[in-house]
Amino acid sequence: MTQRPSADSRDARSTNRAASYRALLISQNGRRFYFATIPVDELFPYCFVSRRDTDPLTGFQRALNESRADDIARYLSQGSGSIPSNIVLSAQSVANLKYSPRAVTVSFTPLADSFLVLDGQHRLWGYQKCPVRHRVPVAICAGLTRAEEAKLFIDINTTQRGVPAALLLDIKQIAEVESHKEQLLRDYFDRLNKDAKSPLAGKLSAAKSLTGRISRVTFNRAVTSALSGGVLLDADPDFRYRLILNYLNAFDAELSDKRLLVRSAYFEAIMELLDEVVRSTIALQGNAKQDSVQKTIRPLAQLNFAGSTSGRALPTKKVIVSALQATLRQNLPLSEEML
Repeated sequence: MTQRPSADSRDARSTNRAASYRALLISQNGRRFYFATIPVDELFPYCFVSRRDTDPLTGFQRALNESRADDIARYLSQGSGSIPSNIVLSAQSVANLKYSPRAVTVSFTPLADSFLVLDGQHRLWGYQKCPVRHRVPVAICAGLTRAEEAKLFIDINTTQRGVPAALLLDIKQIAEVESHKEQLLRDYFDRLNKDAKSPLAGKLSAAKSLTGRISRVTFNRAVTSALSGGVLLDADPDFRYRLILNYLNAFDAELSDKRLLVRSAYFEAIMELLDEVVRSTIALQGNAKQDSVQKTIRPLAQLNFAGSTSGRALPTKKVIVSALQATLRQNLPLSEEML
């Protein structure tokens, strides 16, 4: 992670003079670490990452995803972009880290490989790539052996749990950051979950994944596929909803095992086929009412997928889509009137 020193702090670097920053000492279960904020140009050149792929004996960090760092940099360059969470560093002996309780400061000698990054390598790279030169919040551990560093890395990455994607989608409305498409999907999700005429009423889970329910993440992915082209692309939102409702009710009426409708792979598969099914129905029946859609999907609903009634895993969405498409296309009747 070391790179050419910046002009802002080259004097301290060229003379190896200690750099000092205000810091807060924290003690937990016999361990001491220091909270501080350090300008990125006075921190980044002295940090390094111990990667497993380049150091198989003692390395433990994953490879850098540069596109992720670029995303962080773009976010930080926005006027409202901020990351209050700290980066965790382990001071190496070369840093000669010292804490002054009187001055309430931490100091170190600015040399290459002074700090090993234990957590937050992508954030640190994002700070470095950002054109705005921010101060970086850090927690600096001192006196750790390599084994203790690896243990702390494991602890950080096993005790922390990411926020479920479904919950992040669910609170976007509160944060007022929903896109127009996300607002539309939220409306369909809520209506289908509350509409007494919906086969998905009470079977959608907004904030987390639950067995026997469709999560918001799965729902958004599936319905986005249905809305991305064909008959629903430019349709009125209410028309779209009624067509989706008819389509789902048709499957619910024809399926012998109603639980299939809330199996993620199956739900995504049938939504991917919505446009083709609706077009076939309109061509043959002259409308897309539920009864008409049922006639089209009847042979599809009779397909038996291993695991559908046993609770075992279904085939992948791709496999289900292929089977449904093959059945749909071989059951399309031909007549003289079509020529």
